[in-house]
Amino acid sequence: MIKQRFTLDKAGIYQLPADVYHADPCPAPSLSSTLAKTMIAQSPLHAWDKSPLLNPNYEQADSKTFDIGRAAHRAVLGKGEGYVAIPNDMLASNGAASTKAAKEFIEVARASGLTPLKADEVDQIGSIAEKVRAKLDRMGIEFDPAHSEVTAIAQIDGVWCRAMIDNAPTDPLKPLYDLKTCEDASPQAVERSIMNYGYQLQAQHYIDVWKAATGEDRAFCFVFVEKKSPHEVTLARIANGTMVIARKQAIRAREMWENCIKAKNWPGYPDGIMEIDLPAYWQERWLERESVEADHKQRTGSDILELARRFQSPEGL
Repeated sequence: MIKQRFTLDKAGIYQLPADVYHADPCPAPSLSSTLAKTMIAQSPLHAWDKSPLLNPNYEQADSKTFDIGRAAHRAVLGKGEGYVAIPNDMLASNGAASTKAAKEFIEVARASGLTPLKADEVDQIGSIAEKVRAKLDRMGIEFDPAHSEVTAIAQIDGVWCRAMIDNAPTDPLKPLYDLKTCEDASPQAVERSIMNYGYQLQAQHYIDVWKAATGEDRAFCFVFVEKKSPHEVTLARIANGTMVIARKQAIRAREMWENCIKAKNWPGYPDGIMEIDLPAYWQERWLERESVEADHKQRTGSDILELARRFQSPEGL
């Protein structure tokens, strides 16, 4: 039996199940933040591959990698637990969910829209939620479950766009919030994550779609929380200078999407042999090493390797 697709034909703010959102409820293939980042960072072909309405073989991936993050989102945002513990007696002697019973349990859980977790992972989710709520309480921030996981859809420059926002307070002076689970929530690591994963483009896409759907100009704030103890939390707002570039990227992603939709052509990487010139800092590092080694040889008359050998030999200890 073919499941009928749920479609919305009007811009606005909606409460939709995650599977409906990810199946793309817009009347035409729409641009999400993930697809926008893919268009910019990789190619239109990669975006086509991730679009449920363009790729006839598209399948929503259910990966163990995302289970903790998915369950943590539900717990922190107050949208119900959304997860279930795998009974300990179903696990293998080494604690792995590799037995036939465990695999069948996991399959049934996922089919029911639940995230299967081990008992210790359930405890982990509780600790994450507790730590995030404590941080938000100290800062006077509240995540009202009624305004969590809200979907905004709108047309921008003729392109249908969608965004599922983790929390959107009713007060238009407050920012939209997005929760990220991570290994390291230190400010330095957060900066690297934003740069590596294109989160500035996600923020701009959400801001643009929300404004097109509601008319409101909103700020945007990320909440990063570590998956492992002590589950430290960092809130981050991307500075205006970076957001200037993010706006350019969001506009370009929409232009590319519209172009490819009209042309019905989604190019990948260009043909030919690419000439790669590594960045200046890579060259500077080698030149610095050369200089240090040359200076050592000039001062001592021997290769710096001799120094390493002396320290590594038993006699040098």
